[in-house]
Amino acid sequence: MNDDELEEVETEDVVDEVEDEVEEETLPSYTYMLRDGRIISMVDGQTAMVQAVDKILRTERFVYPIYDDQYGNDFEELIGKDFDYAEVEVDRMLTESLEADDRVTDVSIDETERVDATTLRVTGSCETIFGTIPIESEVSLSES
Repeated sequence: MNDDELEEVETEDVVDEVEDEVEEETLPSYTYMLRDGRIISMVDGQTAMVQAVDKILRTERFVYPIYDDQYGNDFEELIGKDFDYAEVEVDRMLTESLEADDRVTDVSIDETERVDATTLRVTGSCETIFGTIPIESEVSLSES
């Protein structure tokens, strides 16, 4: 084996070791189980993920300093926009907000419909490492 071949083999070993170290471990998703506004226990897995998806869809991005700039949604940007634009953008915004969570593997939007003169309802599903979670969210296009 010449020096070039030896160097190539050593480089491959180092790359393999670094890739093994970089692989991320999914941490538990513990959160509080609430009933009637009271904490009654801790939950993990799909139950915690359902709560996380709901929270992401209810939290406006860039408003609360406790969250980083990837957490939450941008639905407020749709206020005052026409329905045709909002119908296209709400799907993209919903997908991006959920996929920012590393436990989400895919988001599928089944339907976007007008509820009334100022509201859209989006339904679909969110594939996570814990299983499928149904999505239903209403987005207002007015400031009320």
